[in-house]
Parts: sequence; C-alpha cells; structure tokens
Amino acid sequence: MKKIAIALTAFIAILACKNESTSELITVNYPVTAKVDTIDTYFDTEVPDPYRWLEDDRSPQTEAWVTEQNKVTFGYLEQIPFREDLKNRMEKLWNYEKVSAPFKEGAYTYYYKNDGL
Repeated sequence: MKKIAIALTAFIAILACKNESTSELITVNYPVTAKVDTIDTYFDTEVPDPYRWLEDDRSPQTEAWVTEQNKVTFGYLEQIPFREDLKNRMEKLWNYEKVSAPFKEGAYTYYYKNDGL
C-alpha cells in the first residue's frame, strides 16, 4: 500500500510539472553571419578563424552586423509579455537608499550615497 501511495504521489507531481502553456513560442530569425577563409599557423598547427572580420569593431561590415543583431535581439525582447512586470519588480527591489562604509582619503573622510534609482 505504501508503494502505491508513493507511486501515485510521484505521478501527480510529474503531471503538476507539465507545462500546458497556451502562449505561442517566439520565433527568432537570425541574420546570416559571413565566414571568411582566415587561417593562422601556430607552431606548425593551422587554426581557422572564420569570424576574424568581426574583430575589427570599426569596420562598416562589423557595424552592419551589430545593427542586424540588435534588431533581432530587441525585437525578441519587446515581444516578451511579462517584460514590463519584471522591470517594475526589479525597480521595486533595487530602488532604495544605499550608503557605503566611510573611508579616509588624506585628511578627509568620505562615503558614497545613492538615494535610489
């Protein structure tokens, strides 16, 4: 009888964890990232680096890539239904007065104070 009760409890717990969400999944269409044929040789070992072009953060190609990635990222974040609720909750938790421990600098004593967000 005890084994049946344990098995039944485990079964109910598993059913309770099942996600029956009716919300639709957010699809993300990532832009294609170009690959280049860059190969470095270190101690007679060839190491491919197809994304080397992204290391030049001032190039127009990298800037265009970052712009496209940001469109995808912010487009996704804007679709999250509970985003505003989460933002409000985080502000409520973090918006309080903060005062550091005092510290001496020369002949003066200082402390940092933040009235909140």
